[in-house]
Amino acid sequence: MMKFSLLIVGAVLALASLGAIGATTEIHCGYVLDVEAEKLLSDQRILVRDDRIIAMGPAVDTPAGAGKIDLSDRYCAPGLMDAHAHLFFDITRGTVDQTVPTQSSAYKALRGLKNAQILLRSGFTTIRIPGDGDLHYAGIDLRNAINRGDFVGPRMFVAPHAISALGGHGDLNTYAPDLVNKPLGFIADGVDEVRKAVRKEIKYGADWIKVMASGGVISQHDDPEVSTYSQAEFNAMAEEAHRHHKKITAHAHSDAAIRMAVEAGFDSIEHATLVSEKTIKLMAKKGTYYIPTLYVIDWIIEMGRKGGVSADNLEKAKLVAARHSRSVNMAYKHGVKMVLGTDPVFPMDQAIREFNAMATRIPNNWYVLQAGTIHGAELLGLAEETGSLKVGKLADIVAMEKNPIAAMKNIEQIGFVMKNGAVVRNDY
Repeated sequence: MMKFSLLIVGAVLALASLGAIGATTEIHCGYVLDVEAEKLLSDQRILVRDDRIIAMGPAVDTPAGAGKIDLSDRYCAPGLMDAHAHLFFDITRGTVDQTVPTQSSAYKALRGLKNAQILLRSGFTTIRIPGDGDLHYAGIDLRNAINRGDFVGPRMFVAPHAISALGGHGDLNTYAPDLVNKPLGFIADGVDEVRKAVRKEIKYGADWIKVMASGGVISQHDDPEVSTYSQAEFNAMAEEAHRHHKKITAHAHSDAAIRMAVEAGFDSIEHATLVSEKTIKLMAKKGTYYIPTLYVIDWIIEMGRKGGVSADNLEKAKLVAARHSRSVNMAYKHGVKMVLGTDPVFPMDQAIREFNAMATRIPNNWYVLQAGTIHGAELLGLAEETGSLKVGKLADIVAMEKNPIAAMKNIEQIGFVMKNGAVVRNDY
């Protein structure tokens, strides 16, 4: 686990100032991974001014006095994107029911800042939070603080909570009925309640709306194979989100839940472990994005074998794992656009392993890299701004020693990170 102290965070801030507004820097890359054309370009120079790429090619017109960064023996790629990042969860210390109620919003905000910086240093320059384990709005405050420049961190898109049915994946189901039950998000049942829940999220600054459409794996006593909402409730949530020009996503394992969310017009589906081929075809037809979150199931099963997660969580992980790879293969076969998401209930420095987890299921490393770059940018409405290395786009750049297209595990060795033209990590 990377160790962050105030001194290290200060050093990150100091490094970021090197790429501050007004600076021009030439980056010499041994290779550039062109994720749009699926080409490896050799001996490339990227000229960055302020926060943008202003020139690229074998030679650029570098002004006198410009800074220079030598990555001539490295592989450069666009900044990575994690479309399913949780900054507050930690099931290494107990179940969600045990940890969430015993950690304050202030504690989670501090933990979230640390985790956001770990993700950035790992290469994730943009993240989406699809609901997180805080009863208040720490994710919104963290996003805003990073946007103000108070802290260095990834670009953040936030669904503050997850809207859940009573007893669903967003509820705390091991509490006794005579105790006060403080859920993970909003418990809302019926068309009127779910509409109000969507409006409340938007009132306090949500970029996205997140819905717990089925039971889950890390929760207790709910069923991943059961849809927790009716079609009318799904329709109301999607309609309300889109009326406010917000996008909406669904945590969904069961095929029934996935299908109803897709029919309602949800923009993306998380996990989709038990999806049928019929529903996959519907997702392809409607252009619904799929965030499969593969490594988290692998991790839960491995930890369960060591006694590191509850028996209930382990059994549910085994249930969905048996179908998960099949679901991903069907989605790839039928042209469903996939986006990388890590679902980190594990130590945050392991989030980068999602790339290799996807590569073991999808026989196309270019596609896997696209899932963590340009596909994520499309989902988040950023395709004109980032997701690939092109003139005019934001200077979000990572570099590593070896080619991830040759072996996807190579992406786990990123040693250079630039966000918005500011260097936040350079181990070279």
